[in-house]
Formats: sequence, structure tokens, C-alpha cells
Amino acid sequence: MKKLRMISGLLLFALMITVSFGFTKRNQNQWVNSKTPTIFVHGYGSSYNAEKYMVNHARKAGVTSTVVLARVDKNGSVKLSGPSIKNKRNPIVEVNLANNKQVDMNEGARYINNVVLALQKRDGIKSYNFVAHSMGNMDVFAYLSKYGSQSNAPELKKQVVLAGGGLGGWGNDNRMSSSMKDLMGQLKDNYPHAKVLNIAGNSGQGTDGRVPNSASRSVKAMLGDRPQSYRYVLYEGSQYTHSNLHENAKVANRINQFLWGK
Repeated sequence: MKKLRMISGLLLFALMITVSFGFTKRNQNQWVNSKTPTIFVHGYGSSYNAEKYMVNHARKAGVTSTVVLARVDKNGSVKLSGPSIKNKRNPIVEVNLANNKQVDMNEGARYINNVVLALQKRDGIKSYNFVAHSMGNMDVFAYLSKYGSQSNAPELKKQVVLAGGGLGGWGNDNRMSSSMKDLMGQLKDNYPHAKVLNIAGNSGQGTDGRVPNSASRSVKAMLGDRPQSYRYVLYEGSQYTHSNLHENAKVANRINQFLWGK
């Protein structure tokens, strides 16, 4: 009897492993099998903790099992923590900026460039995607304007603009420095031919509580006809606030489908 219970237990364990493996494989089959890493960038005054919900959502959905942390210190030096992403399936890189309250876009561009260079040096990346939230989008746009079209730079494939804004639509809100305007103004001429998904929230009165919808819509005019494709998605409801956009399952699902859906 004891032997029978042991055999039954082993059979049940084997069945559970088989079902779990089958479920994982079904989840993975929803997604592309790409070596292109996706780089997540947080916003002003924030950290990589703001990226965790979206990253974990992708990992649980079976998109990837490889997540690396890129810590950027105040001098711009980059430390990569985690395994090599070379030849890994849909790898993700979380960026953490120590100097998270600076608004010099030249400096922001340098930080992101150093992350890309570190990934090139260690893992030999040839392409990448971006997902950025709030002010992180300005760092990313500044990087693309200043460094993205260099002959030795890897190729941007897809970009998610989350709770970000372009050059216009800010009204009397003077958040644009002259250096920022200069860098952003060049994007019409040198933005990569990438696919863009621009996600905004309207939690009431045409704003997510911080970024006006008019500013988020102006991203299209800032990029001109350069993107390979461009889509603007506006989520409306009291839950779609500036910070909650990176903690929302519907938003995370949309990002997953755009970046990795077959």
C-alpha cells in the first residue's frame, strides 16, 4: 500500500510537471523569438522600481526569462547586473538612474548612450527596443537625436512612449529648456524608421494629472514622417493617472502585444 501511494505520488508529480511545461510552452508560443533586448527607462525622481510591474508582467506571460539591471551612477558609469543577454530570447534591461532629478537632456542622452554602449561591449547587441515612462521619454528622445543615427549605433526597432509628451501642447507649462527644444527639434530629420506606440491616460480634464493629452499627442508632430508606423492610444478613466499607467494590466498587455506579439 505504501509503495502504491509512492507510485501514485510520483505519477501526480510527473503530471503536474507536464501540465506546467505545456502551459509555459503555450504562453511562449504567443510571442516572437527575438534576440533584440528591450530597454526600460524610468522617469524623473523615480527608479527601476517603476519598471518592475511591466517587466514582471512580461516575464509571467512567458515573454522572456532574462532580465538584467543597468545601474547608471551620477558620473554616467554603467554597471550591468545579471547574465549576458547575448542570444537570449526577448531579453529585458531595466535602467536605474542614480541622478534621477536632472533635466539636462544632453546629460540624459549621455546616460542612455552609456547603457547602450555597455550592452554593445558586453553582449554585442545590434538592435534594441525602448519603453520609457514620463521624463524617461525625454532622455530616450534626446539619445536618439544625439547618438541614435551614428554609424556604429545599434538599430531601434520599436519604441513605447508611456505618459510622455512632445514639443507642443504644454500651454503655459515651461518644462522645455532651450537645449531640450534643440534636441527634440532635430528628430524630424534623424529619428530612426522604428515602430512607435504612444500611450497616454486621461484621468480627467484632458490630462493624466501631470502630462496634458495635448502634449502626449504632439509626439507625432515632433517625429514627423520618420517612424515606420505610429499609433496613439488614450486610456480614459480615473485609474489612468500618470504613475498608475505603469502599474496597469491593460497597459502592460498592450505593451507586450506591441513589442513581442506574433
